[in-house]
Amino acid sequence: MIPTTQLNKENDTHSSHLLGLNDLNNNPNTLFDFWQSLIDNLVISRLFDTQINNHALIKKMTDEQGVYNKLLSEYKEKLGKVFYYNTNNYPSDIQGDLKGNVFYAQHSIIPAINRIDDDIQPHLVSGRKTLVIFKPHEKIKENEQLNIKVYNEDNEKIYSTYLLPPSKLPKIAGTEQRFTRLTPDDFTIPKSFDFTINASKKIKELTESTNYLNQLMTENDIIRVDIDAENLSINLDSLKKRPNKKLILNLADNIDANIKYRNNSIPLSAQQSFVMISDETGRWFTRDESRLSFHYQQALNIDKYKTPETFDVEFTTNDDINHISKNPKLFQDIIKKNDTIKIATRDYHWAKDFIIPNSKQYANKKILFTSQAYFNSDVTYGDNEVRITTGETKLFISDDEGVWSIYSPDTQSTVNYALPQSFDIKINKNKELQKISKDICYFNEVINNNDNIHIATRNANWARHFTLETHPNFKNKKIYFSSDADYDSHVFYGDQKITIKKGDSQLFVCDEFGFWRTYEGEPLINDDSDEIRYIENGWSVAIPAEYIKPKIRLEFDYHGKQGTLSDIYVGAPTELLLHTIDIGMLTPYRGELAFQKNAELQRQYFQQIPINRLIVSHYAPIHLKEIVLPSGKHLTHRSDDDGGGHNGDMREQISKDLISDGINLANYGVHSSATKENNYLPTAQITIHNSRGIYKNGLQEHGWSGGAGKATLYNTVDNEFSHELGHNYKIGHYFKGFKGGVHATPDKPNSTWGWDADNNFFIPNFEKKKTNKYTVLDARDPNAEKAEPYMQHAMLKDAMSGGELYDKAYNAYTLHTPTTAQAIQHFFENSAIFSKTSSTGYQKWDPNTQTMQEYLPPHTKNISFVDVPIVDNQDVTETTLSALLNKNDHIKIESYNSHYPPNIYLPQADHSNKNKVIEIDCTSQWSIKLHVNGNKQIISHNTKVYYISNGDSWEPSSELTFIQKPVKQGVPVVTLVGFYDPQNQLKSYIYPALEGSYGMVYNNDTIDTTKPYLAVTLRNGEVKQYQLDQHRFISQLMNKFHINIERRLEPVKAELYVKGQRVSSQHIELTDQPLPTTINGIIQS
Repeated sequence: MIPTTQLNKENDTHSSHLLGLNDLNNNPNTLFDFWQSLIDNLVISRLFDTQINNHALIKKMTDEQGVYNKLLSEYKEKLGKVFYYNTNNYPSDIQGDLKGNVFYAQHSIIPAINRIDDDIQPHLVSGRKTLVIFKPHEKIKENEQLNIKVYNEDNEKIYSTYLLPPSKLPKIAGTEQRFTRLTPDDFTIPKSFDFTINASKKIKELTESTNYLNQLMTENDIIRVDIDAENLSINLDSLKKRPNKKLILNLADNIDANIKYRNNSIPLSAQQSFVMISDETGRWFTRDESRLSFHYQQALNIDKYKTPETFDVEFTTNDDINHISKNPKLFQDIIKKNDTIKIATRDYHWAKDFIIPNSKQYANKKILFTSQAYFNSDVTYGDNEVRITTGETKLFISDDEGVWSIYSPDTQSTVNYALPQSFDIKINKNKELQKISKDICYFNEVINNNDNIHIATRNANWARHFTLETHPNFKNKKIYFSSDADYDSHVFYGDQKITIKKGDSQLFVCDEFGFWRTYEGEPLINDDSDEIRYIENGWSVAIPAEYIKPKIRLEFDYHGKQGTLSDIYVGAPTELLLHTIDIGMLTPYRGELAFQKNAELQRQYFQQIPINRLIVSHYAPIHLKEIVLPSGKHLTHRSDDDGGGHNGDMREQISKDLISDGINLANYGVHSSATKENNYLPTAQITIHNSRGIYKNGLQEHGWSGGAGKATLYNTVDNEFSHELGHNYKIGHYFKGFKGGVHATPDKPNSTWGWDADNNFFIPNFEKKKTNKYTVLDARDPNAEKAEPYMQHAMLKDAMSGGELYDKAYNAYTLHTPTTAQAIQHFFENSAIFSKTSSTGYQKWDPNTQTMQEYLPPHTKNISFVDVPIVDNQDVTETTLSALLNKNDHIKIESYNSHYPPNIYLPQADHSNKNKVIEIDCTSQWSIKLHVNGNKQIISHNTKVYYISNGDSWEPSSELTFIQKPVKQGVPVVTLVGFYDPQNQLKSYIYPALEGSYGMVYNNDTIDTTKPYLAVTLRNGEVKQYQLDQHRFISQLMNKFHINIERRLEPVKAELYVKGQRVSSQHIELTDQPLPTTINGIIQS
């Protein structure tokens, strides 16, 4: 079949010339008339051996991708090359007269009911798109309907739909052939362009700015780029979907470039013109991909439309033939139950009328009518009717919707496979060989103009690659390859490749359908690789995220039979906030923070972890030209320390402690902290960074470290990223040993596959290549437990156990085992999230009510409490406490034996002590009488309590919660960090401002000028002040500060004050570079 897109090409003169379509725009007839016109104009005999009498197939094939992949799978199934991974047979998971087993998939496949002893699995995440897989215990035909309904906790139906048949269950990543309506002829380079880029500055902008290329694609359909700079990379994956666009890349001499698309990467060499086209779906294709797609489509159509070799049922006697003729309901029931039917009439065994109605229950059936009877038979199919006369054979085929069409029977090939006695042209000069090798359009013209071609290579007259494209206009053409060259040549045709070595020769003949073959009957599809599917008879459907809530139940329905799945545990709508920054210390930053630059990588990581939302913020890269350490040491050229991947004072104290912890703490409204690793982690918030610096031992790049809300990474793709973030989820090395760290087959604990919900493919838990190797947790252990390979594919390992990837082209991060995924989920469900709707600014999951509740996080541990002096058996007076509160925000009364105050008198709560905190910790064997708010209370043995002034009264709390609420959340911020010495003995320092795309901001303080504070001047002249702690947290070291200012306010200067004196200042220079934020890999506008 000719793809319908060919009829709509107005500018493709090459395509029109080859296929003779120039006069067809004025021929608005049926597809049959169009086909006849092709035959008349080109004398194409029996193109694909079918004469289409009904064009319903074309109208109904709205999903060619699914249709052709289904055909390809059916073809493999005939070859016995389809295998099912999960072959477990367990009792029904659902209650009712419909029986079956249920699986979910979010980031990975989860059994609805875990039936394997000692197996650990995660549960569903609220508000996340979920694939439901149902394996009925009875066989249900593909064209029948299986329904699913979702009910909420009030037994109200909130969603209903039908499940897709097993042929549409997601496949393993990369195993589906990508089909498109594009053909190789569409890749002809046009003579004119809508827009040309040839200035070096613009080309650089093209490679660095997603916005620029997106804008060009919005305004232009055909864009030419002349590349004259080395090592440029154009990433088409970062573009919004732009259908029907053409990008032509021309490379100058000695220039190499790279183009990325659909997670593929193609190197381009000098003096090459390369064309990329987006089809009507917005997916990008190369010419070779369209060639393979076109070949498969035509080959699968021939296979689909050919007459079956055997039939499920045949009708050849007069009684049987008349029985189905006179009883249409019986005939329809026979069609429903059988895929292939033959009706053969002859004299005395004949009937006049047959009715074949259109109906989805008759999808993908074949009925062959043959007649040797004197009398005609009339067949009504759908809304059409056809007469079958003596000697005729007609094959009726239904499509996926059960709509019938007629196809001609198979005929004998007339192609001659003998070697020609002479050739019209011989190509043996290097210039011509190179031209037909690199310019496929030119090669096609040569083939079109010559019936017999000889291509001869020898030393100095040679080319590496030749491509023979499938084309109906090449019928009976012959190409003979011979080689006397020391180098191999490769000929690509159909879906295979033949290598021509020295002394070899090979004849290629184009058959009547336009396929190149090396011998008569050569298979058109040669992919004989195994196809592994997750489960047999798996019906599936993706339930939208908004219907995945706690306490839902599922109901399945098939022909009046029902089955219900209740007690579905749906957990928290958890979140992860990742900040990203590239840091250079006394040297420029690396510029290789791939995760930050590529939203697709962010999307892929989201697909690997059990959360509802992944927010990724983008901080501008920073080159720190001078470094001040918390000790006061000032560096301008290099550190005096030795650096390394895990070593270096700047690594620890600047990139990790100051910047990464500083970004996190600024988002909590914690203005100052100790200069050491921070452990204040109320939410799942992590800052990831690349960093490097100049040390005593030279330039050192840091990485391979994670935990406590930060990750120092050398590589932000592959297992390093997954592993170091795993440490942030409190997962250790070799978590749970062999049973937790090594993936397993479905008959054992710890088995799953990943699921990409956006692209709807599975990521298996075994290696892509066949190595037939056993998998061990630690290869250094000679007695290590081993996991057997699955069909020669070695089992993979978890990220925390030396994990590997299935295929980086489809997901650049490690598939966690269910054991680790459950532990990660536990971490997230025990973490709070920032919430704009909460009165506290935070929410946290309550597993008892299965709801998100308002939450006050505990205060940071880096609070300096001043001890109240205690004299044994003497009261703590109001005067003593008032004096201490005048100078300190946090004071502590500690009572123990021989250090016991019988009474404590709190001063009256008022504006002067608002938000100040008194901790009382009683470990003495005697109780204390507390006088507070005009009342008496008893503080018993082993009691710790905090009293916080709200300005009117002292409020007790069993834990010190964080009382600051963000005034804005998720806004662009300027993060100010640095060191200050409350004693003003070491030189304080404000670092250059950090610009981020997403953060939390807080109200400025009413400050006490006798204590340290930061003053920030805005462009409009307003000054905002932020109070800092007045005590050193660690003796001999400065404290660090970290404060967010909303970017919209345009801060221009920061000044640091200690004891009323300005000790440091920094001008704030903001850039105009775009800093995108993504949510689940989607760039936010």
